[in-house]
Amino acid sequence: MRLIGEIMIAAVGKLHGAYWRAAQQEYLARLRRYTDVTLIEVKDVVGRGTPDAVAMQREGEALLAAAKDARRLIALTATGRQMDSPGLADFLRKQIEVYGSLAFLIGGPVGLSPEVLAACADTLSLSPLTFPHELARVVLLEQLYRAATIIGGEKYHK
Repeated sequence: MRLIGEIMIAAVGKLHGAYWRAAQQEYLARLRRYTDVTLIEVKDVVGRGTPDAVAMQREGEALLAAAKDARRLIALTATGRQMDSPGLADFLRKQIEVYGSLAFLIGGPVGLSPEVLAACADTLSLSPLTFPHELARVVLLEQLYRAATIIGGEKYHK
């Protein structure tokens, strides 16, 4: 079953390890069988002699600009709402049915700016644990793929 709608992932920074890029490409390819998915990487500013607050602000502006065409913005945060995989599938299905296009926003090492959080309709957490942004991106892609298989009644999620 193909989901109707579009999913965007806007993330701060590039994936540096070949293993992260390979996992990302694998799950993007799998997910594209179910829906249109776009990944946009915005430049990370942290660690370039810029104070963290300024870096967070600039990265946030870039994330919001990247996701400007999405009808629903969802932030990934450590304190966001947690759900199991079937719950995420139900959430995803409903969001796509109502809004058509979603953007999941992933911050960099200093997180998401207050402006990004205010612009997002919802916040989700992949875990109460803190992940490096590379792992968070791969876990999100895998879980979106898993949700698509659940929506399609397939067996991957077992």
